[in-house]
Amino acid sequence: MSRFDYGPLQTYEVTWKSGHVERIQCHQITFHSRETGIGAGLIGVQVSHDERCVQMHGQFDGHWRLVLSAIEDDIRTIRLVTGGEEFAGERFGFDAEDGGAA
Repeated sequence: MSRFDYGPLQTYEVTWKSGHVERIQCHQITFHSRETGIGAGLIGVQVSHDERCVQMHGQFDGHWRLVLSAIEDDIRTIRLVTGGEEFAGERFGFDAEDGGAA
């Protein structure tokens, strides 16, 4: 069990290059190369752009888990959709009374 509270899970919409769309809940997204393991630079591993990875992690039932690991080039977009879509004028009021401040 973890002693840390990572807050509520965030929901991300992942659109794959194949066109498939899925929603994934996690706390953290990392982008890295496969060479980032211990000693990878010491043994002369070269990583091409094709081998860059995206990983999503989250805390579920008190345990930190890998939710998704994918090659970055297989993904078209990743969007944070936890709060829904934000439209112009939602964040800041445009009333004449308050001078446009929220």
